[in-house]
Amino acid sequence: MPRKYLFINASAKKDGSTVECGTALLEGLESEQIHLVDYRIGFFGQSFDDDEFDAVLEKMLAADVIVLGSPVYTETMSAAARTLLERLETHPRAEELSGREFAYFIQGYGPTRLAVESTTASVRNAVEPRGARFLGAASDMVELAELREAIDSQEAEASHE
Repeated sequence: MPRKYLFINASAKKDGSTVECGTALLEGLESEQIHLVDYRIGFFGQSFDDDEFDAVLEKMLAADVIVLGSPVYTETMSAAARTLLERLETHPRAEELSGREFAYFIQGYGPTRLAVESTTASVRNAVEPRGARFLGAASDMVELAELREAIDSQEAEASHE
């Protein structure tokens, strides 16, 4: 049974470089793509009657592999990506992500090593304590190809089980 992939676009653009990278990364795999800009998600500590974080979490729980893609904004991940991670860290159902795999990429014009390292640490800190397995991170086309190799390797393992 093929695994289900979810690409979460954390860019304000639905047709920009982040989407191009995410689409290329998951080419040929059964995947769904969502754009965080389409959802009203309050920051940690805010409470809105029309908050849609749970809708995003349900999509994450329906996937076997989750890929978060963010552009570089002010030398870090987008506010949408950060908000998603902060909400995951505090949501009572986030433990249900246990057993899923998570990958991350940040794209832009040469993100600094500090930006890559700090944002990757943020992703790992949000998902690993919830039981998700971190597959890897990418910040350029070479690393994106290596991330695809890791995904393909896991896909091959899953198909032999």
